[in-house]
Amino acid sequence: MTHLHDIWIAGARRTDMSTPVGTVPLVVAEPSGKAHGTVLLVHGRNGAPGQVQIAEIADAYLGRGWRVVAPELPHSAALPGSGPPECVSFSGHTNAAAAAWDWVAQEWPSQARGLAGHSLGGFAVAHLAAGSPDTHHVLAVSPVLSGPALLIAREAMGPAALEEVRREVPAYFAEMQTADAEPALNRITAPLAVVTGAADGLIPLKDARAYFAAAPNARFFAALPDEHHCPAGEACARALSAALSALGV
Repeated sequence: MTHLHDIWIAGARRTDMSTPVGTVPLVVAEPSGKAHGTVLLVHGRNGAPGQVQIAEIADAYLGRGWRVVAPELPHSAALPGSGPPECVSFSGHTNAAAAAWDWVAQEWPSQARGLAGHSLGGFAVAHLAAGSPDTHHVLAVSPVLSGPALLIAREAMGPAALEEVRREVPAYFAEMQTADAEPALNRITAPLAVVTGAADGLIPLKDARAYFAAAPNARFFAALPDEHHCPAGEACARALSAALSALGV
């Protein structure tokens, strides 16, 4: 998940946002014409705005005239200088994303604002949308439904996969016992879409479907054959385009 895809960020500006946990850089890209709205695009654990799966999402929004704001969240192995990766946690990731969401609201208070997230970013945006009734829409790609669901998926991968997360990210592992996006999803009034890889071992199809089913205003679901946790390519681009159409983007 550390392969970078620089096309969409090449012309973007960077700005720093002050938060209670320190400075968080933001990548801000403008569409070719006047922006119709702004999406906060939240990467996952060990993610980065330039990763190919994030670039696919950003390109889909920019092509529809939406501004993209992508934070470089703390404790990502893909972002040197973001802090020790072993300190990542569900709550820390969500809280940092919430600070970026507040920043977007302050910068463009009268414009439509949407949320998009990949993996742990999908967990975070569920919580942000639940607390923001004016959210235009939510797009989740390979989203984390809950910590317990991740534990079951890791157990299915074998003892080494479970031991790896226990050893490498102790705070994250501790929160895996109880972290749950479903109650937040139940409160989201905005339209929601999910795009996922049908061959994803970390987020099995049943968990992606459960994430979708938990949202009262779920509009679009796509499972991409042979795609894993970080979907990209032509089929993914088509699915994202269809999802954004269903969400009114």
